[in-house]
Amino acid sequence: MATLKQLAFRMARTPASGSLVRFGFAHADRLLPLTSVDRSELAAIYRHPRPVYGTFHHIAVPLRGVPDVFALAHPRHAELRAGLFALIAEARQRAPASVLVNAGPRQDVGQVHFHLTDDTPFSDAIRSEQLTWPDWDAAVRALTSVPDIQERYRAGFSLLQDAGDPRVRLI
Repeated sequence: MATLKQLAFRMARTPASGSLVRFGFAHADRLLPLTSVDRSELAAIYRHPRPVYGTFHHIAVPLRGVPDVFALAHPRHAELRAGLFALIAEARQRAPASVLVNAGPRQDVGQVHFHLTDDTPFSDAIRSEQLTWPDWDAAVRALTSVPDIQERYRAGFSLLQDAGDPRVRLI
C-alpha cells in the first residue's frame, strides 16, 4: 500500500496538478512533503524527493507559482529570478554543483524548479557552443529568441550549468 507521501508525489507529476503544485509552493511550501535545505524570502532549496544524480540532489524552487522556465523569463518575475539565482549561487559556493532546469516533456512537475547535484546530469548530451549564455538570468531571458524553440520545447530540452562553469548551455 502506498504511503501518503508516495501518493502526493505521484499526484504532483500529473498534468492536471500543476495549479495545485504551484499554489503549494507559493502559499504552503512548509506543508509540502519536502525537506528544506536553505531558503530566502523568494526561493527555497529542498532535498530532491527522488534523487537520481550524484551523492546529493537538491531542487531550487521559487516561492511563487511559476509553471515553467518560459514564464520565469517574463519581466514581472525579474525580482523572483534574481532571488532564485542568488540562492542557487550561494549554494554553489558552499558545494560545487551542476545546475539544470528542464522544459517540455522533461519537466514532469507543473512548477519550475532547478536541480543541483554534484553529478553531471545528461553527461552524454551535446552541449551547444552556439547556444551558451554567461549566466542563468541571461539564459532564461534569451530563451524566446532561440531558433526553433517551440520545436525544441515539444522534444524536451534542458539548460545546464556544469559545476565550476558560470556559462549556461542549451542541451
